[in-house]
Amino acid sequence: VDIDWEYPGLGTAGIKYRPEDKQNFTSMLRVLRETLDAGKRPGPDHYLLTIAAADREYVENIELNRVTAYLDWINLMSYDLYGAW
Repeated sequence: VDIDWEYPGLGTAGIKYRPEDKQNFTSMLRVLRETLDAGKRPGPDHYLLTIAAADREYVENIELNRVTAYLDWINLMSYDLYGAW
């Protein structure tokens, strides 16, 4: 499961947000990780949980030191660096 929340805690491009989105993002990932783990079938495989992270502002508006406990990896979005505008 890849979560691409654009952008927690930021009103970029008119996106609705709340100041508590930083903590809400962490809580959502924790609950999702627990739910995925609870639904695991017997065997070595497990559900992967990843996020699609963007720029410095994105990282500043998530609890990076906390969310990594729930993630298998972080996908870094690095396209359109020259500009899509």
